[in-house]
Amino acid sequence: MRQDLWFAERLRFWLWILGAIVAFGLVGLLLSALKAPPTLTWAAAAGAAVAGGWGANQVMQRYSKH
Repeated sequence: MRQDLWFAERLRFWLWILGAIVAFGLVGLLLSALKAPPTLTWAAAAGAAVAGGWGANQVMQRYSKH
């Protein structure tokens, strides 16, 4: 595997993880601050993590040139 492809795949992976963590944290923090029920907070934060990971992957694919 070429070095540039290896780097691009690692970057895509870490952006996906970072997007999921940031979205999970922000939604969880916001709903907790609003005193939402824990069931709603966890479900919404998990959904946001999926959306955040997907969004980060879409950004990486848009700027990927291979």
